[in-house]
Amino acid sequence: MKLRSLLNGVEIIGTNAELDADIETVASDSRKADIGGMFICISGRNRDGHQFIDEAVDRGASVVVAERTDKIPEGVKFVLTPDTRLAEAIIYNNFYGDPTADMTVIAVTGTNGKTSVAFMLRDIFEASGKKTGLISTVETSCGDISYDLCGGSSVVGADGAMTTPDPEYFYGVIGKMKEAGAEALIFEASSHALALRKIDPVSIDVAVFTNLSEEHLDFHGNMENYFQAKARLAELSKYSVINSDDSYMRRLAHTSEKSNAITCSADDGSISADATALRVKMNGVRGIEYIYFSRRAVFNLNCPIPGKFTVCNTLLAATAALCAGIPAECVRNALASIKGVRGRLEKLNFEFEVPFTVIIDYAHTPAALETLLETLRALRSPEQKLTVLFGCGGDRDRSKRRKMGAVASRLADFVIVTGDNSRSEDVRDITEEIARGVDREKPHAVINDRESAIRYAIENAVENEIVVLAGKGHEVYEINECGKRPFDERKIVTDALKKRFLE
Repeated sequence: MKLRSLLNGVEIIGTNAELDADIETVASDSRKADIGGMFICISGRNRDGHQFIDEAVDRGASVVVAERTDKIPEGVKFVLTPDTRLAEAIIYNNFYGDPTADMTVIAVTGTNGKTSVAFMLRDIFEASGKKTGLISTVETSCGDISYDLCGGSSVVGADGAMTTPDPEYFYGVIGKMKEAGAEALIFEASSHALALRKIDPVSIDVAVFTNLSEEHLDFHGNMENYFQAKARLAELSKYSVINSDDSYMRRLAHTSEKSNAITCSADDGSISADATALRVKMNGVRGIEYIYFSRRAVFNLNCPIPGKFTVCNTLLAATAALCAGIPAECVRNALASIKGVRGRLEKLNFEFEVPFTVIIDYAHTPAALETLLETLRALRSPEQKLTVLFGCGGDRDRSKRRKMGAVASRLADFVIVTGDNSRSEDVRDITEEIARGVDREKPHAVINDRESAIRYAIENAVENEIVVLAGKGHEVYEINECGKRPFDERKIVTDALKKRFLE
């Protein structure tokens, strides 16, 4: 591809390169630089790509995209731009032929519920006959094709699966989806990706905003910065479907510079929202039902996934789909037959009879844990004991640890505090911080090793008990000071059950 075409849309403040030169490859990792290729210098939180220009040039890179010239060797062709992160997104989008240009694109963002809403939308679009690509925390797929780009079910980086992959993988996989015949794309947009402008070149038709609660403050610094990062998605999209029951999202609806915000309220009988859920019925483990009401459509909506949060998720998914032109009948039928998402309120099934219930969920914030436990409390019978096992990630926002401990001890009958991707931190320091929020007068245990904690929970569970393993959800790995290792909670649970009941 010609350099001129690759740089289409990039702000150039200086260059000595020949714009009609042919560029064979693009890399922002100097180790991937190749002969006749481009190297983009990214200034990261820990490393500065400008420090690796010599390595990239030694590997054959013929042009360097940079923010400054002090590290560029004499005679090397360069392109200067004020923001190489934005340039990287634009360049990769150009390199893969602007793959979303002719697709219907929906981006889902928020603290909790992104994955569930994304899966619902994927199923709705597929039910309408549109081949649909999905990029989510849980999987990256298009129709029957699953993309395993970097050794995991999704794109995997140093810390595991990334909600929104880096531009190299993000635009590359969308290009593959388009080649496979994708007409639509549903993807989760993380606050990191929005803040770092990774998805700026995407042609987004509808943005969905689920909610906002405390998370990623280690990156954003405070809730206002976190909110502003999420709010950028509204400016990148033609329409915004917003959960107006959430105070931050309600603020977004009122302050967005665009007037094309569509508000949704799961507050039965709300007259202030554009789309509402009327006559909501919670049918226990059989799911939920309500009357979907908006100017676009009115119909009975049923979904087999239980919980109050499902009312909000289905309302947002249905409204976004209708906004994108999907017929109401397809929306209704798809949501009525949808299956659960792996690691989201996932009830484990076994080949032999087990006298209690084991549930795995991704809840890893105070708000998500609270919603999960409140849902299970509403579903359980009076005699059922509720046990929750959870931890908090290391090298991440510490302020939520004590809060999660308080939520767990308030809503569960028994709390097991344990590890969860401790990374470089000592897991004992993390669990100690969590335990400070736990009511010491209520039953609880601190078991630092997560596998040991899971085995303890299974070995001591009583008849009809509900055991919830929170925090890891779909993840099948654990990260500690030694790095990343395989860790499948489902296998650990099954092994513990076999030992208890079959041996």
